Amino acid sequence: MNPMMMELLPLVHQGYCCSQLLLLLMLQAQDRQNPGVVRAAQGLCHGIGQSDGPCGLLTGGACALALAAGKGAEDETAHPMLTPLLNDYASWFYDRTEAYGGQRCGQIAAGLGATSGVAGEQPNPVACGDLLAECWGKIMELVQSYELDLTEKA
Repeated sequence: MNPMMMELLPLVHQGYCCSQLLLLLMLQAQDRQNPGVVRAAQGLCHGIGQSDGPCGLLTGGACALALAAGKGAEDETAHPMLTPLLNDYASWFYDRTEAYGGQRCGQIAAGLGATSGVAGEQPNPVACGDLLAECWGKIMELVQSYELDLTEKA
């Protein structure tokens, strides 16, 4: 198990899903808390309400980056490179998960061995942990390469 997952395991046991974990990590990196943002990310859990939609690591990762670089108030402006930043993350994620046959939660969970194959089963977030750690690593790499100031919007 990835060492980062050992730190996140208590949060997994508290019921947070992959998209929420990425937002919690970004909030932690910004040294702030925002339960509303974490609640909103729950809408992305398990492929959006177990609809077999996009993986929460894709959508939650995009939200985490937008939390650092997006427009959040009338007097704010988004980072001028927000679109390429999000595109870089999505492109990386598509390449990383291509072997699983797509970016839907079920496809990726099955590819990672995070499901037993029972219909309607929620993916085991612990089994998805290594990919979560990779996603967080990519997000931090993009934060550095796009020179995002994580304290700016705190």
